[in-house]
Amino acid sequence: MNNNFNKFAFNDAMILDKIQEILEGKNIDELELTEEELKMIKSQLEENLSSEELNESSALVASSIEELDVLPNEDIKEYIKRLIKYLNNTNLKCIIGEFKGIEFEVFNDSDVDDVFNDYYSKYDQAYGISQMLSDLDLLK
Repeated sequence: MNNNFNKFAFNDAMILDKIQEILEGKNIDELELTEEELKMIKSQLEENLSSEELNESSALVASSIEELDVLPNEDIKEYIKRLIKYLNNTNLKCIIGEFKGIEFEVFNDSDVDDVFNDYYSKYDQAYGISQMLSDLDLLK
């Protein structure tokens, strides 16, 4: 499991809850952990996280899988379709994709248009396209 950690993003709250369990009630914010203690916690996390918990709380990071790299001349909707197809062949519930610097999530029950709309909303926020069009009186 150790080698696969960089391929996944995890639900931070679930991971913190598991760490709190391992620390047996000690407040994590008050601890100054040594390198050895961190290794022990990591080892116990690997032992205590069930594959079901990992599947529920983890998301595959598409950029860590070579076959999920964005292809030259591939548009966003084609990429989303490819991510959905890949995800449907796994037992995970979510994959995190990135297209033109904008990160977005695809779930196993996602609709291409819904993911596209979410992506475009983030793209618009990042680049301010709607605001520019509005400033130019081109957005009605």
